[in-house]
Amino acid sequence: MSLSDGIIEQDLQSYYRALLEEAGEKEVFITKSGSFSGCEALKICESIRDELIRRGFNSGEFCAYGGSDDIGMVAAAFGIAMAGGASVGLQNYVGPESWARFIRETDARFVICEPFLVEKIRSCLQEDERKIDFIEISENGTLLHPIGSETFSDRHNNPDDASVVRFTAGQSGAAQGIVLTHKAQFYSLAKMATVYGEREDGRYLQLTPSTDLQGIAMLVAALLRREAVVIYWGKPSTEGIVRAIEQQRITDLFLPSSQMVKLARSDVAAMADLSSLDRFVYGGQKVSAEDIMDAYDLLGCDFAQIYGSTETGLLTWLSPEDHQKGDLEVFDSAGVLVPFDGTEVEIRDPRTDQTLGVGDIGHVVTKNPSVCVQTVGFDAPIEVVDGWRDTLDQGYFDENGYLHIVGVSRDVILYRGFVMYAFDVEKVLLDMDGVRMAIAHPISDSKDGEHIFAWVELEEGSNLSEEDMGNELEVVRGPWYRPSHIEIVEKIPERKNSGAFDKQALRKRAETMLGL
Repeated sequence: MSLSDGIIEQDLQSYYRALLEEAGEKEVFITKSGSFSGCEALKICESIRDELIRRGFNSGEFCAYGGSDDIGMVAAAFGIAMAGGASVGLQNYVGPESWARFIRETDARFVICEPFLVEKIRSCLQEDERKIDFIEISENGTLLHPIGSETFSDRHNNPDDASVVRFTAGQSGAAQGIVLTHKAQFYSLAKMATVYGEREDGRYLQLTPSTDLQGIAMLVAALLRREAVVIYWGKPSTEGIVRAIEQQRITDLFLPSSQMVKLARSDVAAMADLSSLDRFVYGGQKVSAEDIMDAYDLLGCDFAQIYGSTETGLLTWLSPEDHQKGDLEVFDSAGVLVPFDGTEVEIRDPRTDQTLGVGDIGHVVTKNPSVCVQTVGFDAPIEVVDGWRDTLDQGYFDENGYLHIVGVSRDVILYRGFVMYAFDVEKVLLDMDGVRMAIAHPISDSKDGEHIFAWVELEEGSNLSEEDMGNELEVVRGPWYRPSHIEIVEKIPERKNSGAFDKQALRKRAETMLGL
């Protein structure tokens, strides 16, 4: 396989096998349970594949897995693929009730997990009539109660068969399972491998749990780069990450943008030896250009920023060369197209579907092999027209081909035919002295469409009033941007587990409060 052309010539599990076989006796995983060579890891994966098939697991079925972030969870994901199935990670930050929902939505009959999870999951499924077969494993992937010793061969899939599903909150606030095919997942991880670049004897620090699709994708991308994967144990902290980089001589890793800034500005990082780092990849959250420049100067290695989603794969990036320019306007963007054949991105008017020109704000839409075309759960089916999918992000391309993201479609407020963006309201409020946090969103009005509602946290001692803030918005953005209601609160409610604000829940709360 060539990462440059991204041609998938076989199913994904064939690549999993090939990568481990190629590594042979070379170390590929460093975990809490120890160090594992390619041969050792492959043997564990095969044992899980064999147990699934022995118990009647069918090719094409979904199989759930969950447990501690160790070699066992990696082997579970690989073993499910080798048995011809699609994996459903029981993400460790959502809890048993959500796990039960994932199992029901995918109709999974098998769960691979550590013993301490069995009763938690079973108790949440006690009203279900169908039987769930639990395959218990230890942290190091050892099968605890195998029902036989027969061995089997890998089962093979078509590129368009389901490979993995990841559950999210969904746009409606209900669970949405994003189903990736073998082809879509392959292209996503191949693009990730390209962004990181290849280096000899590299060591990748795995901070995202292996029960999460993104964790497995980044882990496999590291294997594609012929790197060893160091799996971080426990909840990541700045001190723990710095210690892991020093002790394991980590060459590359990924962090959300805000965590990257926190690490770069920490005293522990300033006093540590981080000279092993070759490339630091970040993304997922918008931070200021100044923060990026500070982190780049402090860490002293190649930087790359990525933009995309589970549903679309990677779309754009800021390369190490972009970071070397030190251009704050470039840092304020999501970068240019990832250098990978077959990925197209356009800005379109959501009302007319017309492609917009340079500088015009519209919906970011993409056509590429990584696009998800199937979901499971409560959300309406995703609309993909002629292979194009709307990311629901709002943005524009500048004259140099850099994509700038200004908000998401749920942040669009339509008042009497005038289009406004919650992002612009929030920016004006946050720029005001005395405002600590501000979140804006639309609320419904039966008479004249949507209006702006803003939640504001004030700094201690601030005397700003609703009128002060409304007046400032009128001056900076115009009269249309004055919210119909500004709610000053001690702490803005409705945060998700990730820490982000749940604007759907905030909208419901606001409309209930106002009797709409």
